[in-house]
Amino acid sequence: MRDILHPSHRAVLERFAGVEAPHPVLLAFDYDGVLAPLIRDPAGHHMRRSTRALLVRLARHYPVAAVSGRSWTTTRQLTEGVAPYVVGNHGFELLHARRVPAAVLRQVRGWRRQLQEALAGVPGIYFEDKRSTLAVHYGLARAWRRAEQAAYAAANQLTGTRLVPGKKVLNVLPRQFPNKGDALRALLARLGLGAALYLGDDVTDEDAFAVGEPLVLGVRVGPGRSLAPWRLESQARVDELMERLLELRQPRRGRGRGR
Repeated sequence: MRDILHPSHRAVLERFAGVEAPHPVLLAFDYDGVLAPLIRDPAGHHMRRSTRALLVRLARHYPVAAVSGRSWTTTRQLTEGVAPYVVGNHGFELLHARRVPAAVLRQVRGWRRQLQEALAGVPGIYFEDKRSTLAVHYGLARAWRRAEQAAYAAANQLTGTRLVPGKKVLNVLPRQFPNKGDALRALLARLGLGAALYLGDDVTDEDAFAVGEPLVLGVRVGPGRSLAPWRLESQARVDELMERLLELRQPRRGRGRGR
């Protein structure tokens, strides 16, 4: 993967998201680890003030979306309403909170009961129940490797699931649910846009990266192997990329000043 902010690659963003790009471009961001620093607390972290301010400015020039594995309601709260388009539960909640079918509620409740029984007494386990999906956080204790092994062993005994690994979290979804790649395709179609620049940092984002160009230009935030062709070194550099995207929407004469 190549650094999207390296000076030698400036033309890549220019072609894809500049004023002369061939398609209207959606800017789409995962939340945890991208718009906000990744922390141990499953409740998540608020955006830095600088990131929030840049997101507000970006939304004046581009369609901007937050695409998260969290519920739509939680993602909307964490982004403080400044992302005009919000996708929750890996795409199940596209642009709005969605009533969960009774059969799915029963299924997810059953999975949680099974997992609670199997993982009783294992330290560092926390269940994030999103009603339509379930996230098993296992990194809350120092000896989290044991909790990780136990969580995977228990989840593998469930039926009808799609298991999506994350950073010290295991997402348990109904097998028929969409993934983030499906979500981006649906969002582009709904908004009538031709392409998306997508930033993600986790295994759940690989489905979006797998869509590939010309529809999705993927940027992996942080270390690790990825299908994304581009990388940002760390979450701390997301603001820098946002500033570069804003610069691309300035008149050419203004962009050349002082260089």
